[in-house]
Amino acid sequence: MRALLLVLLVSGCAARLPQPSEHPVIVSVLNVDFPTRDRGSLQFSLRMPQNTPPVREVSWELFLEGVRFGAGLEGSVDRVGDVLTVQSPLVSKHLSWREGEAMLDVGLRGEIDIGRPGEKLGFRERREVPVTGRPMLNIPLD
Repeated sequence: MRALLLVLLVSGCAARLPQPSEHPVIVSVLNVDFPTRDRGSLQFSLRMPQNTPPVREVSWELFLEGVRFGAGLEGSVDRVGDVLTVQSPLVSKHLSWREGEAMLDVGLRGEIDIGRPGEKLGFRERREVPVTGRPMLNIPLD
């Protein structure tokens, strides 16, 4: 009888714990482009959970071919309904650059500050993205 009561109490408590899937943030758009050797652009859109409070800032990290390429903190972002759009210039000085169309392995992760202490919404995405030019990271693959 005690064992049954313990199981009921534990499962009752577990049902109240917040699950990460309760507030999913989906990366709906992810575009990166490097039309010249030293200039590029990043654009991504996030589908927010319904009734998310106003966003204070979005921090992000960008990975190209699995290597951390850059990071940013955006204080003013475009929000229409539940879709948040971030656009940021990218600078790629002192890297080799390859002209032409190709597919690039792009990773993006970050957090959204919604103004509640200790509560941030996370996002993460990795996909192949078509580009018109790309930086060559010159990192040995040993």
